[in-house]
Amino acid sequence: MNTSKPTLDGRIVLVTGAGGDLGSLAAEACAGAGATVILLGRTLARLESTYDRIVQRGGPEPLLAPLDLAAAAPEALSTIAGSIESRFGALHGLIHCAAHMDYLGPLRDVTETQWSQALDVNLTGAFRLTRTLLPLLTNTEAAAVVVVTDTEAERRRGYWGPYAVAKAGLEAFALVLADEYDGAGTLRVNLFAPGPIRTRLRRKAFPAEAGADPAVLAPYFIDLMRSDSPYLNGERIARAAVEPSVIEEEFQHVRT
Repeated sequence: MNTSKPTLDGRIVLVTGAGGDLGSLAAEACAGAGATVILLGRTLARLESTYDRIVQRGGPEPLLAPLDLAAAAPEALSTIAGSIESRFGALHGLIHCAAHMDYLGPLRDVTETQWSQALDVNLTGAFRLTRTLLPLLTNTEAAAVVVVTDTEAERRRGYWGPYAVAKAGLEAFALVLADEYDGAGTLRVNLFAPGPIRTRLRRKAFPAEAGADPAVLAPYFIDLMRSDSPYLNGERIARAAVEPSVIEEEFQHVRT
């Protein structure tokens, strides 16, 4: 059993969707453990709220990176990578929390715009950003990429439309990338399935569901970003009933 408090001191972590419920939680958890976080998201006001909470709690000052992943040009992504390199000289972690879902219904009724937006945010944007940041990630110590996924990526049920398709593609992307770096010792790529959590996105699909408080996910994000992370490479990690930093023997590793 590991009872010591996990630390991310000195580590630089970029979080997408950092103005949303899960993204802000991930960013605040990592900052609370000592990491300097880069807050990437579409809405500046929400990023600033996350920034303010981190600073008020005594965390390292974050870097704001307002960007719409769905419409980001390669030049904009390269600018972010250049800013990280010039300011920090390294990137130790990337957490993909950005997500988009605005349609639930039969595929026959999906519009071109709904299809494109779902894939651009949930899949293509994550691919483009990760690809741009790979040189920074693989040139540092024990770097980690974490992709927040959804049970609908596995269930692939009717009426979940482009969201389920995009999330299934995102899982495939993460596992292909994990396999490409397996054994190299330079990068860990894992999927994290938080389960039913009280977020605005979740309420769109399940308005009457109670769900767990997002705060229960904080230990997972910290452990996934640690240089001595208990997680391996290419795992699909599901939220357990206990905090992972408290009882490591009870981790639920779902090997893919």
